[in-house]
Order: sequence, then structure tokens, then C-alpha cells
Amino acid sequence: MTKTNTRSRIVSILLVLVMLLTMVPITGVTAFAASYAKISVNDILLEDNYYLKSNSATGSNYSNTEPSSYVAWYKNGVLTLKGYNGKGIETQGVAAGELTVKLIGSNSINNGALQSDNGGDITVTSDSSGTLSISKTTSGSNPAIGIETGLSASYTTGNVTIKGNAKVTINVTRNGTSTYEKAYGIFAKENITPKMLLWTSPVLRQTIRQAVVTATVCMQPKM
Repeated sequence: MTKTNTRSRIVSILLVLVMLLTMVPITGVTAFAASYAKISVNDILLEDNYYLKSNSATGSNYSNTEPSSYVAWYKNGVLTLKGYNGKGIETQGVAAGELTVKLIGSNSINNGALQSDNGGDITVTSDSSGTLSISKTTSGSNPAIGIETGLSASYTTGNVTIKGNAKVTINVTRNGTSTYEKAYGIFAKENITPKMLLWTSPVLRQTIRQAVVTATVCMQPKM
């Protein structure tokens, strides 16, 4: 009888251990899914809680609370721009991919784009009438795009949302004439949610779904 009870207890313990072990991968996957991709800002890689102190910074600094002085600070999937004036901004890696850009004051991206490299959503917002000006000119075989997500044919997702008090101005120019040398103010594989509509130059795409910004903005229809 004692041997039977002992065996039953051992079997019960083993079953509990097996159940616990099967839960470990699930927990790990959940944690990974909640993580955020790194962000390339002005050719400098920002991980979570890192920031650029100035537009001339050659490296990043760490801070888990809002720094007293910065031009770009990345935390929990939110990139806060505060007087940023530099090159393009792009998500890095496959984790999450969603990016929220919060604008404080006047900001600009010069000859670059705000883009997700994996079809993640991009949201631009501001609590205090922050602005973002994006300019880009291309002459090669690549399109000129101001805000981009889901451009690659391999992606089926990608939304762009501009909300709150954010004002985004995009001026893109392409000098080529081939099929791939298009110009898009905003390119989103799924949807664009605008804050306002304002057209200042001819449409460059035969079908327009939604648009926002003070320059030519068009979107490729969902295939």
C-alpha cells in the first residue's frame, strides 16, 4: 500500500512538472510578442529606453524616464521627437513592428522617410500641435515615399494613422520615369487614417483611397 501511494505521488509530481514545463514556451512567446523592434534614428540604433541627446549626437544614451534634454527618445514602442532634425527613421527587426511617433515642437526628416521595414502599423500623434516635415528626392530605381509601411509584396499588413494635434507635411520628388520610380506621400498596404485632406499637386496614382498631409499623398489600392 505504501509503495502504491509513493508511486501515485511521484506520478502526480511528474504530471505537475510536465504541466509547468508546457507553460514555459507560452509565457516566452507572450513576452516576445510584447517586445518592440529597435528603431534606427539618424543612422543610430535606439533600443527601448534609449535616446539621442542632440541632432549631432553620434551615439545613444540610456534613460527609463523622460530625459531633461533630447531630440528623440524611444520607450515602450513610442518614439518621442522633440526638435528632431535629421535623417530617416525606420523600425528594425521583426518583433512587434508597431510604432507610435509622438511630436513635440517642430521636427523634420531630411531626404529620408518614416517607415516600418516589416509591415507594422505607424501612428503619428501630438498632444500640443507638434509638427513633422518630411522631404525626400530619389533618382534611381526606388520610389520616393514620405511615410511607408507594407511596401514589399511579401507583406499584407500595414496601417498609417495621423491623429491628435499632429500636423505632417510631406514633400517627395522622384526624377525617374520607370514603373518603379513612383512618388507617394504615404504608402500603406492596408489603410490610411487622415487628420485632414489637402492636395497641392497632381495625383500620381490612378486610384486614391485616403490622404493626409500638405503635399501629394496617395496610396496603393489593396491587392
